[in-house]
Amino acid sequence: MSNKLKFGLLGALGYIAPRHIQAINNINAELICVSDLNFNLAQQKEFHSKNVETLDSLEEMIKYHQQHSLDYISICTPNHLHTEQIITCLENNINVICEKPLALSIKDLDKIRKSEFGSSASIFTIMQLRFHESIIQLKDKITSQSLDEKHEVILIYATTRGSEFFSSWRGSENKSGGILFEFGIHYLDILMDIFGQVINFNVNKLSLNQANVLIEHENAKVLIMINVLSKEKLEEMGQEEVLYRSFTINGEEFEFTGGFQDLHTRSYESILEGKGFTVEDASKSITQISKIMDEFEKGSTYKPILNNL
Repeated sequence: MSNKLKFGLLGALGYIAPRHIQAINNINAELICVSDLNFNLAQQKEFHSKNVETLDSLEEMIKYHQQHSLDYISICTPNHLHTEQIITCLENNINVICEKPLALSIKDLDKIRKSEFGSSASIFTIMQLRFHESIIQLKDKITSQSLDEKHEVILIYATTRGSEFFSSWRGSENKSGGILFEFGIHYLDILMDIFGQVINFNVNKLSLNQANVLIEHENAKVLIMINVLSKEKLEEMGQEEVLYRSFTINGEEFEFTGGFQDLHTRSYESILEGKGFTVEDASKSITQISKIMDEFEKGSTYKPILNNL
């Protein structure tokens, strides 16, 4: 009998699932079952050839767990399903590794906290940018400087997505949580980790494919610019797809477009080392994005706070 940790995975056909599957393999664990609503025969055969059972639902996976004792379930499903699925796993005392975001509201975050408190299992999330070498170096550089300095920061993230992205659950704010939960949460987490808590913010623009938000942290004034470009429109103009990530801090640019290949593996390794990111780690960015979304929906009255940017 194998002594390897046994994993199940929800959302096996999703965009991010291959990174989780690779991470499970890289930590020498055993993926024994996967679930998705849309398996075709070829996909089922591929998983079966690797001794991985294909299931249709979390409910089936719970039944499978009762026979095969899963150690972890990795959740790679649409954002709006995370909270309910996390709670179901915790109620069955199965450890969870969930893609961002754990929840789309403070209320749901509190539900997860309550469920974990009553369970023998634990919930961990993926905050892979904290393992990015360029981000680690940047944090070391900033934290070695005077805490009295107020940095001027511009964060730019530009990416390309096809029409299928916008027509999927990701194109629905109710299901994805909107551009800040879908794309911005990683960057806000890093900003808060490096520059401290948010003091004030001003929303210039929030839409399905664009975000322009001014945020004042304890040690920085930040302009966040996120732009999701249409693949089809770029093709019409004869332009290539775009992918670009950078911080500009006090006029000095730090690009971190590449370097993402092994970050999920590092995240899984950290969890097994007892250093995984918990609900409390994730709660800071979820809470702040919820506040930003609430103010935007009400009509923000904050005055601009980055007059020099």
